[in-house]
Amino acid sequence: MKKGFAFILSLCVILVTSPSAEVLLDEIPLKIGKILLFKDHTDPKIFFYLPAEIRVPSGPDNRPKVNFFKLREREAALSFFLTHGLSPDEFDRIGKKLAEERPGAILKGPLSFSKGKFFVFHKSNGATELWAKGKAPLFPNQEIVVTKRLKEPFEWDIRAVFVMEYEGITKKINAKLRVDWDEIYVQSAFSQKTNWTSEEIKESLIKLKETRAVQLEVTGDESDFDAAWKAASEHVIHQIFDVQEIRLTEFPKKGLKETGPEILVYALKTEKKSGSYQVDFNRRFRDKRKIVLISDIGDTIKKALGH
Repeated sequence: MKKGFAFILSLCVILVTSPSAEVLLDEIPLKIGKILLFKDHTDPKIFFYLPAEIRVPSGPDNRPKVNFFKLREREAALSFFLTHGLSPDEFDRIGKKLAEERPGAILKGPLSFSKGKFFVFHKSNGATELWAKGKAPLFPNQEIVVTKRLKEPFEWDIRAVFVMEYEGITKKINAKLRVDWDEIYVQSAFSQKTNWTSEEIKESLIKLKETRAVQLEVTGDESDFDAAWKAASEHVIHQIFDVQEIRLTEFPKKGLKETGPEILVYALKTEKKSGSYQVDFNRRFRDKRKIVLISDIGDTIKKALGH
């Protein structure tokens, strides 16, 4: 397909508001349909929601916000909006369903995001092309619009991806993490290599643990160590890396996607840390986690245009 242009605009349309969520990290969320529910860190009966899908929102006429413009022979421009979040009616419905499954439970509002990136991919003739990327909407029902110039005939295999970062309070784990930042940059390729896949980071952290540049002391059985190492790894990654991009060699199924080596690509933060660092996981503290949302939006766009 001939290269065109991608134009991204962020629009704020907030239908559901709530206090900022302080969710409990490192605990498997409850799932109702396609909605993930995270516990409040102070009250296990209070939940915050995250829709596991990206959607094309509808306008006042209840039609999907999709437009198709003919430019010249066999050339056109396609524009569409993307968002996440619940309408007031959906919020009430999920709240009632939660109360039925967990008597006394309350749906407080949406999970708050501190950072996010979006990517739109198109697959044509077996090749995957990145159409657009930018800042993802952080608030529920906030919208972005993407416009892409394209060559007809056109294939409708389109994926939207949101890589979102959220904050919360950690669970108590009987573990202590010690990091020697100077030793990390000396022993590893962190000083030369800029871009890292998830798998490369995972392998490097294991090597750093073996050389004791990263030390994790856990009191408990083997399962405790696995949980503690996962939390410690997430913490270290957030200290020195930012998500740069996402690569889709094969289109995954729509919905929530576990982050994996074939997906996320990280970049080192420009400011390097130095000295020693220690974290006591037996003490609850505020930390960050990431979540990846992937949805097939091609059929919705095709149907909206009557193709």
